[in-house]
Amino acid sequence: MSDLMLVITVAAITFASRVAFLVRPRPAPAGLVGRFLDVFPLALFVAIATSELLAPTGSLEVTPAVAAAAGGIAGAALFRRALLGVLAVGAVAFYAVRALAG
Repeated sequence: MSDLMLVITVAAITFASRVAFLVRPRPAPAGLVGRFLDVFPLALFVAIATSELLAPTGSLEVTPAVAAAAGGIAGAALFRRALLGVLAVGAVAFYAVRALAG
C-alpha cells in the first residue's frame, strides 16, 4: 500500500467515525467508561509526545527537551497550572540544561 493510500484510508476512517456520532447523537457514557473516555485523549497525547521526546531517533536520549518537559511539569505543580509559570520554568530548565550540555 502506498503512503498516499494509507493517509487517505486513515483519513476516511477518522472522518467516518466522527460523522457516525454526529448523525445519531447519544448521551455521553457514564460510570467507568465515561471516566476512561474523559482522560483517554490526554493520556494518548502524553504517550505519543513522551515517546518522541525521550527517543526521537529510536534510542533513549536525555536532551534539553526532556529538561523542558520536566520543568513544565514542575511549573504546573508550583504555579497551579498557570500558563506563564509552566512556560517560564520549562524555558529556564531547557536553557540551563542546554548551557550545561554545551
